[in-house]
Amino acid sequence: MKFTYLKTIGFRKFKYEFETELYNITQITGGNSKGKTNILYAIIWGFLGTNLSGDDKVWLGNKDSDDCLVEIHFTDNLNKNHTLIRYKNKYNSKKNFILLDNKKIEQSDLQCFYCDKKLFLSILNPNYFLSQKPAEQKALLDKYLPNIDIYTIYSALNDEEKKCLEGCPSNILEYLKELNESKMLYENKIKNLQGKVEYAESIIANTIIEDKLVFEKEEELSLARQELSFLSTNFSSSLRLKQEKVVANISSQIKQLESQIQNLNNELAAGKKTYLSIKNSVLNLCPLCGQQIENDSKSNTLNNLRKQLQEIYQNRLKIEKELSTLNNNISVEKIKLQSISEPSNEDKSEQIKKIQSQIVALETEQKTILEHNNSIILKEQSLNNAKHDVSTFVSQINEYNVFLDNIKQAKQVAQKLLINYLEEKMKFASRYLKNVKIRYYRILKEDGQIKEDFIILYNNNELKMLSKSETIATSLELCNMLNKIANTNFPLFIDDSECCADYDFINDYSKDGQILISNVQKGQNLTIKNYTNTETMQFAA
Repeated sequence: MKFTYLKTIGFRKFKYEFETELYNITQITGGNSKGKTNILYAIIWGFLGTNLSGDDKVWLGNKDSDDCLVEIHFTDNLNKNHTLIRYKNKYNSKKNFILLDNKKIEQSDLQCFYCDKKLFLSILNPNYFLSQKPAEQKALLDKYLPNIDIYTIYSALNDEEKKCLEGCPSNILEYLKELNESKMLYENKIKNLQGKVEYAESIIANTIIEDKLVFEKEEELSLARQELSFLSTNFSSSLRLKQEKVVANISSQIKQLESQIQNLNNELAAGKKTYLSIKNSVLNLCPLCGQQIENDSKSNTLNNLRKQLQEIYQNRLKIEKELSTLNNNISVEKIKLQSISEPSNEDKSEQIKKIQSQIVALETEQKTILEHNNSIILKEQSLNNAKHDVSTFVSQINEYNVFLDNIKQAKQVAQKLLINYLEEKMKFASRYLKNVKIRYYRILKEDGQIKEDFIILYNNNELKMLSKSETIATSLELCNMLNKIANTNFPLFIDDSECCADYDFINDYSKDGQILISNVQKGQNLTIKNYTNTETMQFAA
């Protein structure tokens, strides 16, 4: 697209008619406030009906005029010539009109020439794109960058990296978001379990298990209770006789068992003597009959004697156990018999108090030991539970760490995939940039997460660090880049070029399209001329 002629009436600085030819390289000079920027305002208002920032509500007519008109002659990208006229009345919108090639049209009919309002503003007005928020800048650039098939980028990964991703993610940003959420989830789980392990280990470290105590006076307590029971009961003489018979019967049984044990001991001694005599005899003579015993018979005889001795021994153990039981029983029965002796009421009362005191002391001791042992049981249970918890929690932590490692590996590969995707997509724009670079992602310090971004750098410096000339150079590179990727070939407007003595913008940008270059010359009226020859148009202020 190329603008060849511009006329305004009642527009901004110029109340009356203003017209000028426009050239491939149009040089616009003049002092401050002489109307140099009017040219840019008129072109943008003519096509969009807005000011330089895209606002269509602002009145751009001269302050002393009730209406304004802009006429633009231009050649489109198909090399066809057109005449565009826009008129606006300050008070009556019904009078407003747009004419294209002498035909009345609507605003939408002009879009085929400027494509996109924001794109048109970003290319013609060098300050517009830089004034937008990073997200808006990125959105506009993305709109004109080619679509890159993520699977093409995925295919360039090695087999191990592809295995980590378990397939090509259709939405890499959403996939990374899910990975980060999963990573945070498992990190929180591990942190929570580590706290539980620390708590359980503190229980293990601080738990001291004491030895359990044994109440060794159980029998004494039982006898005391029985004696108290008998003392608290009235007995008749017949009961005493009956109890004496019980004691006598147990005594008789004890004597019988003691006699049996004695006989068994004698049998064991005699059997042992016979066994050793046969075992140690050289001539193998029977100690009973004196006859010689053959070797085979000797072995059988010894085996039989051994079995007999074992049977006698087992029988003795059985009888000794019965004897022990009877001895305990007779102690109890003797106490019962003693309590039936009908002591005097005074002695009996004193004896009861004594036994009651004994029982209280024994029961207190028994209760203390029981409480002590119960506390040890609880400590043991707590200790065992803590050990089990540590084992369980450590196992879960190890399991979660495996999951977390897999997530981190997948995230690392996914970030690589995203970076490769963004770099491949930005190659189309980057080839039209020289000193300008666009940082289109950043890595967060707190969690290493990649975030899409849009930071414009000029010679690796951010915009806020640039001088005025560097800012102008940056904006022109971006305008030119947008022109190229959108294939629009809009003219470029270079404002305040006097600040950029070290730059050759004309040589850099005039080869591919029209440029309008403005510079301030102190005290001079507005002058518009063709940069390639001496043709000049001068206008009074």
